[in-house]
Amino acid sequence: MKAEFPKAILHFDGDSFFASVEQVMDYRLRGKPVITGGERGAATALSYEAKRLGLYRGMTLGQIKALCPEAIIVPSNYVSYAIYANRMYSIVRSYTPIVEEYSIDECFADITGLDAQLGISYEEIALRIKKELEDSLGITFGVGLAPSKTLAKVASKAHKPAGFTSIPMSKIQEFLETLPIHSVWGLGGASGTHLTNAGAKTAWKFAQQTDAWLTSHRFGKAYRDIWLELNGYSVKPLMVEDRHQAGSIMTTRTFKPASKNKWFILSQLSKNVERACEKARKQGLEAQGLTFYLKTQDFTYHAVSMELTVPIANPSEIMRLIMERFDDVYAPGILYRATGITIRSLKAHEEYMPDLFGEREALGKRSQAFRVLDQLNTRYGKHTMFLASSLAAVLHTEAPSQHQRKVEVKKNAEFSVGIEKKHKTLKIPYLGLAH
Repeated sequence: MKAEFPKAILHFDGDSFFASVEQVMDYRLRGKPVITGGERGAATALSYEAKRLGLYRGMTLGQIKALCPEAIIVPSNYVSYAIYANRMYSIVRSYTPIVEEYSIDECFADITGLDAQLGISYEEIALRIKKELEDSLGITFGVGLAPSKTLAKVASKAHKPAGFTSIPMSKIQEFLETLPIHSVWGLGGASGTHLTNAGAKTAWKFAQQTDAWLTSHRFGKAYRDIWLELNGYSVKPLMVEDRHQAGSIMTTRTFKPASKNKWFILSQLSKNVERACEKARKQGLEAQGLTFYLKTQDFTYHAVSMELTVPIANPSEIMRLIMERFDDVYAPGILYRATGITIRSLKAHEEYMPDLFGEREALGKRSQAFRVLDQLNTRYGKHTMFLASSLAAVLHTEAPSQHQRKVEVKKNAEFSVGIEKKHKTLKIPYLGLAH
């Protein structure tokens, strides 16, 4: 078993998570085409019953009703989804403390060595956890088991819904031979296109390449890490948060209409970066790692992760780093609908050791301006001062006239206040009338 799984990494992916939670919360929705996103005017999640009718994410409510009048559209209830996500994390943590909360409906777990402790195989452990999740939450999960995070992630998608896929070392070639390169975690969008143009159209074709081939095509560390992971080497550690303080801060926002404009999309990302850094500064925290992503109109995600040599909560410095890697996720001509960033490995400022060359001290002095900016925005209102790179996002226009800018700023101010003052509450499951 050691030879087949040098590391044993699991990936759990909730099936149609938001819609499934709605069906669990209200038994009348079970077995019916349920769509969440009623408050946005477009589908954000669909039950499998809805998908089988030809509905898909991103459709407007008008399109849904025209195609499927019997569809049930509900507003998103993010408080409920977060509670179910935390239940998922807790169940997985009852087996191993090494759990990465990757997203609200996904997590990784390292169960290496647990087979010897429990006296059963890794496959049996995975199926045991899967059954407990489904019995406890009433939601099915796609589960992948593999020697690396990248392989586990693609494995969990292989037999959706409710499937389980194991990829031991001896089965890697068989699994990857027909897997399109764009289906590999981290190789969608521009990254996958670069590899396709270089002749690696499938995951196995890429995994077969040599170190010299990677160097000759100038594929850097991000590609090299995925290449190693596809070959069964675990080089991406699980990001396990300190449960006593914020381990990461994520900010994301969907914008309408979707856009192909590179600078408008970058501006949306800049706005998210500013919000994340502001939250970190309020808690006296700095980040030593980050992941940023773009989401296309077709709801595919393309992300880049970076480790920082110096801990920061300075949005201008983070944007400088992002701009160096932005073309790894952005592809011209593609419609994008959302951006997001996660800053992670957060610690209090005083917990970090001084660096040898004083880079951290220099960044700290430049960051003093942002503490003043925080005070001004607190006193005079959000967006009183912001980075120039966030201008298009604040105005929500790709090429505004002077008149449009005034109108858009007013609209955005009114809209943001209305949304932020609305609080979601957890619905009590409806069980019918007692007689």
